[in-house]
Amino acid sequence: MQLLPPGDVEGLQMVGSGGFGVVYRGWSKQLNMEIALKMIQGSHGSNVKKLMKDLNKERNVMQKASNPHVLRLLGVYEKPEGNLTEYGLIMEYMPYGSLRSLFDNITDVPWALRFQILHQVALGMNYLHTLNPPIIHRDLKPCNVLLSKHLDVQITDFGLSKIVGATTSVTPSFAGTLSYMAPEALNDINYYPTKSYDVYSYGILTWTVFSSEEPYLGVPAAVIQRCVSEGQRPRASDLDQYGHVSKVPEAKELMIRCWNQDPGNRPSFHDCSKVTAEMFKAYQDEVNEAVRRVQDLLDEISCQDQSSETSGSLENCGLSMSDFIRDFRNALQVDKGQEETCLANEVTKDEEHENDHMANAGPSEDDNDDDIPTADFVMNNLATVIKSSGDYKKIMNNLDTDGILSKAQQEQINGTETLKDLGNKAGKALLTKYKEDPGSVISFVKKLF
Repeated sequence: MQLLPPGDVEGLQMVGSGGFGVVYRGWSKQLNMEIALKMIQGSHGSNVKKLMKDLNKERNVMQKASNPHVLRLLGVYEKPEGNLTEYGLIMEYMPYGSLRSLFDNITDVPWALRFQILHQVALGMNYLHTLNPPIIHRDLKPCNVLLSKHLDVQITDFGLSKIVGATTSVTPSFAGTLSYMAPEALNDINYYPTKSYDVYSYGILTWTVFSSEEPYLGVPAAVIQRCVSEGQRPRASDLDQYGHVSKVPEAKELMIRCWNQDPGNRPSFHDCSKVTAEMFKAYQDEVNEAVRRVQDLLDEISCQDQSSETSGSLENCGLSMSDFIRDFRNALQVDKGQEETCLANEVTKDEEHENDHMANAGPSEDDNDDDIPTADFVMNNLATVIKSSGDYKKIMNNLDTDGILSKAQQEQINGTETLKDLGNKAGKALLTKYKEDPGSVISFVKKLF
């Protein structure tokens, strides 16, 4: 792992943040490749010596971690800031994000890809656990499972809490994400993570891979801690609807074994990888096609995101909820008598023109008709806000239960492959319903915020 010189990384764009600091996408001139840079939070000041000692210690372990399904550290980066220097970690940039973002963007991930992901995670974790000394991940979850340009798994952030000093000898059991933490870590203040801790997290991860959801959404942390300690888990019965799908029953059985209350009864990752190998073998002939399909969908979403970067959310456009409702009403009035122009077109038709309009749009200071946004503009704003909520399934269920969707609209929406299309169709459905019953739609929109 080499030390990259100051100024080596250029074109930095922030792509995420976490407890450790901020993640940037950029280009390394020395490595001549696109990279991800994690600037370590608090990596300047009096703790620099300790940080560098931890980095060097971790480097010795990471140099052994050469596995196709483990994200490698490529180097250490330093950035002078006055009399201080900030330090970061350089890794290869993963263009398709994480397992979490995959399920946030694709409504129906092919089974072949799901089983490939489960198998590759098991292989990567088995490798980490067989190192000498072994690496205990401590925070295995969808956000820490990245996807390469070929949609192969790259496990990341293992040992990172140790690097940045987030795990201490006082509270070792609470290093991790609560929903993925083993029960023994929740009821023993002196517990220190073992291999079985990671296996438990893998069991919860398996449930997520099949449900596409995060476990215990909306449940208070104290309730999660108590109930998991008492033996409760995400509903395994959620997988029963896929009982007819090849190898899902076997995956469910493995999942339940992995999240067993007794750590001694959980399988090792070596055992897990044997089971997942058999499951994956049943889908091997379908993987290439599944990968190509998902790549195409993700590329399409990426292009749409780039073309609509200027649109932003309601907040970014300077619109409050009252502004939005006002514009919604005005837009309807403008569109009356135009033979349902908006209903005959998708919300994103003439998208470039609309985005140019959005980039310059803001709350009007007068009531001139020229300043009244079009219905397409307003609904495009709404679709953007809905997308940023990250909870499409709940929103679409509300559309259905509130009687806003017709049967034909519901069938059309069920056929969408990406959440971007889902947002566009949701916007169109809302506008249609608004023309029929404004009160019901305004009430629904208010629920979203």
